[in-house]
Amino acid sequence: MWTDGYFTEGTYTYGYYRELSPVWQRFCLLVNGYEVPAPDRNNVHCELGFGQGISVNIHAATAQGTFIGTDFNPSHALHANLLCKASGTNAKLYDLSFAELMDEPDMPMLDSISMHGVWTWISHENQKKVVEFIRRYLKPGGIFYNSYNCFPGWAQHHPIRELLTMPDIYIRSGNNAAARVTNALAFAKEAVTANPLYAERNADLLERLKDLQTKNPNYLAHEYLNRDWNVMYFTEVAEMLKEAKLDYACTASLLDTLDDVESMNLPQEATAFLSTISHPLLREELRDYYINRQFRKDLYVKGTRRLTPAQQLKGILSTRYILLVMDLKHLECSGYYRKIDFKSELVEPVVAWLKAGGNKPKDFTGYLAAHPETAPEVVCSLLKVMVEQGVIAPCQSEEAVQEAKPACDRLNRYLCQRALAADEIFYLASPVTGSGVTLNRIAQMVLHFMWQGVKENALPKEVWKTLDSQGQFLLKDGKKLETEKENLAELKLQVKGFTEQTLPVLTRLGIL
Repeated sequence: MWTDGYFTEGTYTYGYYRELSPVWQRFCLLVNGYEVPAPDRNNVHCELGFGQGISVNIHAATAQGTFIGTDFNPSHALHANLLCKASGTNAKLYDLSFAELMDEPDMPMLDSISMHGVWTWISHENQKKVVEFIRRYLKPGGIFYNSYNCFPGWAQHHPIRELLTMPDIYIRSGNNAAARVTNALAFAKEAVTANPLYAERNADLLERLKDLQTKNPNYLAHEYLNRDWNVMYFTEVAEMLKEAKLDYACTASLLDTLDDVESMNLPQEATAFLSTISHPLLREELRDYYINRQFRKDLYVKGTRRLTPAQQLKGILSTRYILLVMDLKHLECSGYYRKIDFKSELVEPVVAWLKAGGNKPKDFTGYLAAHPETAPEVVCSLLKVMVEQGVIAPCQSEEAVQEAKPACDRLNRYLCQRALAADEIFYLASPVTGSGVTLNRIAQMVLHFMWQGVKENALPKEVWKTLDSQGQFLLKDGKKLETEKENLAELKLQVKGFTEQTLPVLTRLGIL
């Protein structure tokens, strides 16, 4: 059967994942000290299991090169190709299985292969096909990104999946995602409140089930109701990927690069012990125990080359960054172990340096000469924290930005027009960062009418006319706004906030 055990009764959510961006992947490898080939328009990138196609289309519009992808759910492939047509990119998006894609006659060699939230939910046989696909088509120096549920973090909650899956298999009632999830959750809750010994010894089990009831049913169905659900340890995955000549490099989360920042991620005893472990795979898995990790976002490279400390420093400082928060009061970052507040005397000069660049991205090649009191390592750690916290973002070259701008404009205008009728996709494409930007439906509608030439004082009324024609309304503090006057008053506030706070950021990101 073409579904091969995968849940297909409902389509997946409209999520976007920055970690799939080739621009972001290269930056993560750089800050972890790895050399990767420079991007160019001849690059070819591939996403396996692209879901609704939000990420692959945003990256096809924003990043240099061409994109190939597959998701064997034809509804997903149909939607992904609608976005592709709107942006005008030459992405090739199929509804093929991994095995079928592997046998495509004109499959090119690839600079990157990425998959988000797929590995755990496919069979071991299909995992082996993915490994073979990588072995055949990933270039030397190519990048593989893989995210998946992992132990030990899932150990405590792993039985919840069985509690949900068992009734869905043996006493299923309902034929759609929402009904199946609702019934499975009700069964699991009833079973747990009967107070089995397992529930007594795992007191947060009921709270976990309550939390699941607040999640999107389609997400829960794909997460829990597949036939295959293979939670693995990091080393198990790493050993499998060795067959594709892959070396583990780092995670796609900058937080994992900050272990040396005032014990943010690990207590000193844990850091000291890990420093005695020479084998990188053993050290990484032990680190998962210390932070109780349950979801990994891993970057592998087919043939690694390490940068010298001087090369790494030069690469981080010569990267262009854009300031996303103009009125930063203070900077803090919550690590895996504790939260750290950063001194204003460190942060303010960095913000001032970027503000001096106006609305344009700026590198830090001259920063150390202007601030000799700050150690280079401190500057690099601060930049990583600020990127992790969304205060700044790494940027593409100006050449790449100009190449990406037309496709991004087409895609963004399509998404904002689509927001008039549907509350689905909350992202736009930034040619500056090579990644997606979160923007809610009301903001997208406002942007659409601005592009249509509607004056600022008339924007609230245009948005309200659209909502009212669909029998919709705004919520404020969780309460429905009943009258036109109330809705217009709230829309005026939201439009004011959009033009004063959001619009300048969208301008810096190249969306306007």
